[in-house]
Amino acid sequence: MKLLHALPFLCMFSLLACRSGDHLVEEDTPPSTVMDALFFAPKEQSLPVGSAQLIRSDWDNDGEVELLVPVPQRSEGPGTTDDGRIQAFTLQPQSSEWLQADDRPSWTPSEPRWHQSFVIEDFDLDGYNDLMLTQSDSVYLQLLKGPNWLDDNNTLIVDLTPISLQAGDWNNDGLKDIAVANRGTDSISIRLNNGNDNFTTTASLDTADFPQQLVKGDWNEDNVTDLASLSVGENLLQLWKGKGDGTFEKTSELDTPNSPQQLEVADFDCDGRQDLAVSSRSAEVLRIWYNDASGNFGNQFDLPAGRGPSSFDVADFNEDGVLDFVVSNRFVVVFASVTTLSGDMALVLSNSSSTRGATAYKSPELFAATHHLQGDTPGDIVIEDVDGNGRLDLMAALPQQAKVALFDGKEFHGRLACP
Repeated sequence: MKLLHALPFLCMFSLLACRSGDHLVEEDTPPSTVMDALFFAPKEQSLPVGSAQLIRSDWDNDGEVELLVPVPQRSEGPGTTDDGRIQAFTLQPQSSEWLQADDRPSWTPSEPRWHQSFVIEDFDLDGYNDLMLTQSDSVYLQLLKGPNWLDDNNTLIVDLTPISLQAGDWNNDGLKDIAVANRGTDSISIRLNNGNDNFTTTASLDTADFPQQLVKGDWNEDNVTDLASLSVGENLLQLWKGKGDGTFEKTSELDTPNSPQQLEVADFDCDGRQDLAVSSRSAEVLRIWYNDASGNFGNQFDLPAGRGPSSFDVADFNEDGVLDFVVSNRFVVVFASVTTLSGDMALVLSNSSSTRGATAYKSPELFAATHHLQGDTPGDIVIEDVDGNGRLDLMAALPQQAKVALFDGKEFHGRLACP
């Protein structure tokens, strides 16, 4: 195995399969071709344009899960307005076309745009969810008003290259505020919601080099929302304590493995406390930090997760009270002097003997991400009981083929969260 720190020609060839901060892994072994073992073989639906991102939502508050699929900017040239388009889909698992766009909102920008992050909230308290998104090649955020994503030129100016976005009530006034990580200035902008779509900048937090992702949680269980920022330039995770008045204080820093990809918050050991995990392509692990309830994350371990782990989602598949991981792996296969972007999937199950550490999990079980013989670089993963039969299903983005795959649950009933 060899880490490829520079693969510009591959990412230029297939920007849909690459993301900001990508460091790809070179392998000489092809991806897994195992199918029908853990999940039924995937139902693959073609989309007009591929995307590595899938966003779980209940856009219209009807209690049914929907899927938002954004289209990234596909080239560094002029592009088209499809570069930046967003479409909402309902899930119809019994149909061959299981993603249905009928009567669902969509938005096409007036010029090509590169969106990296999205939040869904009712910012103006009118009873309809709004969509806010980054324009990561600019200094702007875009606000699309619900229920139909009306574009009234609602743009917010932040700092250069906004890359990741979170929403929460930072000052406890009942309105949803925003925090945005800006890659161009290595900072986090805190914007408070004043109502009527007006947001005021109240603070700018300095981050480590090249912030990539923000998450929110309550690390010290004081009922005040805190933040964590992942910076790929220094392989660093920084924790910020919310004070409840719209300000934040940096409390600690945690080292990540090289080439961190995705940061997630969940109660992995089901002890009632929010933990943190980050995937690392080059180290081929998920690093998990357990919360001690005072906001400290000193207890950590590295979980093997397959080759080039990138995106992941969690659920309790075997119902043992510990969350399991489904991971999308991305790597470069070099065979007979031909270099190909590829990947597969991994299910990492807890083994019921322990709730924490290396003894708590089994070895990754690999399976194919697609019917395509060359594989694909699977993007985001969403775990849901899509068909309501009590078994956990998977949805995975297949960006190179411009498809989304649905894996019907086969072996596991499971739970989406801790009991």
